[in-house]
Amino acid sequence: MKNLRMRSRGALIAAIVLVALALVLSACGSSSSSGSSSSSSGGTPKAGGTYNYPLDGEPVGIAPNTYQESIGYNVVRQVFEGLFKYKVAADGVTMNTVPSLCSGYKVSSDAKTFTFTIRQGVMFQPPVNREVKAADVVASWNAVANPKNWVTGTPAYILEPIVGTDETGAAKHGLTGVKAIGDWTVQVTLKYPFAEFPASMGHPIMSVWPVDYAMKEGLKTFEQKPIGTGPYMVSKWVHNQEIDLVKNPNWWNKSATNGPFVDTIHMPEFTDPSTEWLAFQAGNIDYTSVPTGQVQSSTAMANSKGWIAKKWPDLGIYFIGINQKDPVLGGAKNLPLRQALSYSVDRNAVINTVSEGVPLVPNGVVPVGIPGSNLSTLPYPYDVAKAKQIVQSLGKVPTLKLWYNTGANHDKILAPVQAGWQAIGLNVTMTGYEWGTYLTKCSQGTQDQLYRLGWLADYPSMDDFLYPLFQSSVSGANTFTFYSNPTVDKLLATARGTVDTTQRLQIYAQAEKQILADAPVIPLYFYRDYRIMDKRVLGQQHDPMGSEDMNLVWVGQ
Repeated sequence: MKNLRMRSRGALIAAIVLVALALVLSACGSSSSSGSSSSSSGGTPKAGGTYNYPLDGEPVGIAPNTYQESIGYNVVRQVFEGLFKYKVAADGVTMNTVPSLCSGYKVSSDAKTFTFTIRQGVMFQPPVNREVKAADVVASWNAVANPKNWVTGTPAYILEPIVGTDETGAAKHGLTGVKAIGDWTVQVTLKYPFAEFPASMGHPIMSVWPVDYAMKEGLKTFEQKPIGTGPYMVSKWVHNQEIDLVKNPNWWNKSATNGPFVDTIHMPEFTDPSTEWLAFQAGNIDYTSVPTGQVQSSTAMANSKGWIAKKWPDLGIYFIGINQKDPVLGGAKNLPLRQALSYSVDRNAVINTVSEGVPLVPNGVVPVGIPGSNLSTLPYPYDVAKAKQIVQSLGKVPTLKLWYNTGANHDKILAPVQAGWQAIGLNVTMTGYEWGTYLTKCSQGTQDQLYRLGWLADYPSMDDFLYPLFQSSVSGANTFTFYSNPTVDKLLATARGTVDTTQRLQIYAQAEKQILADAPVIPLYFYRDYRIMDKRVLGQQHDPMGSEDMNLVWVGQ
């Protein structure tokens, strides 16, 4: 997480925090992170074979210091582990925080000091082949806190609560709040009481990796074949083509029910959904998305072929960002224009016509499946008459620019939005850029005005959809809006320091209400993943964070 400006709450935290953390972390001392019920579906899991899992593009990075988006997450999750991880509940929607490399913990009465016991017997993958110790946790977190090791978009805000960081999560002089006490204990001191800190630790940036080895090899070399402690290891990464993973023979959590089962995970990269869909039909991959406009026809084909077609809930939002540094669109004086843009967006046209009913109409920026997401409403729903009235009152508005990243049909998704703006008298041009270039250009905040972006949960909390996107010190780095409102900053800080769950959610909802009123973004829809799977592959559980534990997957035919 990131900066908290209001620190003082006194000593009333202790009992409530201990109860709350006990509910989240009660399994911390268990010998297995388990959860293998989905892998047993369709029979007894068996070892061997290859799982062909497509990536929807080239990852920005697949190491803890370079990972930043959903594409890379599908790789990082199989290779790296931290003290905690996220696991989907039986309802298929809720994501829980469960232990991974943690075998026990203690929390101070003021909820500012956390003491974690490290699981013994965990080995780094070959060729390192040594046991993970507390010093490795400290080194890993220090490495990702060092801005010299970042790339554009590195989500270092997760580290910000720890003593020694600045408002961005950087610790130029080291994480003074993290230290190893012997071989198996890590003590973490926070700047302020923060009950949700353990939940944030499931984020990949908190993974454990052999920093000494990485520095010896060089981080650029290490990035090409990174080493963690997870069930699978990187075999090769051919950029813009494929990533291959192989089974880790020394995984600490392997079992007859927990896997890993398949020998190899082959991850070809696709920048075009049509090409991916054709590859699936040809039997080259086991899992696929489908091109825009082909949901109904692909469902019919899946039924005839015996494939499995399903809409999976997703903790994510697709939105149009508005650069608040832009003199035409940004700031309080240009709120009426942003209101007009919002009023003229027909979300149902996008969802039902372009996306064939797969996504969900949003009620805010916090998606369904996150506690508290039902507390908001959109202040500027579709209303063409209001939009036209505002535009007429503004007089002549210059041509606006809408950017998108190429290769995923975003131009088709945004076409009805552009048409809606045209209908109320606003001329908006669209320009596409390759993903890496797109991220760089948006982060500069000098040429963009309107742009599309998606945000998937880094950790399952309202905080993760409000703080990193709209807190003033970090909004430029994560959503590129450069949004700043002192009232919102104060509300978010207060929420983070509030232990009572009901009160905390209500304060977050107040912040969300103000953000929506200021309109730095236009929520377009909440994600759902429509996927088709080959029946030969079993044990898949596509979770709401857009990935899966591939150690549970096995080949049945």
